[in-house]
Amino acid sequence: MTYTDERVAAEMGRVLLALYRAGMVVRVWPDPLNGRAGARIVAGPSAKRRRAAPRSSSGSGDSPLQAIYAAVERMNERAGAIVVAID
Repeated sequence: MTYTDERVAAEMGRVLLALYRAGMVVRVWPDPLNGRAGARIVAGPSAKRRRAAPRSSSGSGDSPLQAIYAAVERMNERAGAIVVAID
């Protein structure tokens, strides 16, 4: 495992932990035909229910981490606020 791989794995863990703490459930899947990945974030049973917060969002990217970032960005945009803060 190279240094870059370790950094990506650490970032993925940090993002998933932030989503878990917010009560979200994350599903990630590969798209081998196109060489991309997809992610869907759904509010879990422990998530705080707000009227403005979207129930789910999806994203896609070249890697699973990019797909998760796209889904989080879309969720934050739809809510009009930062539902999950990822720096």
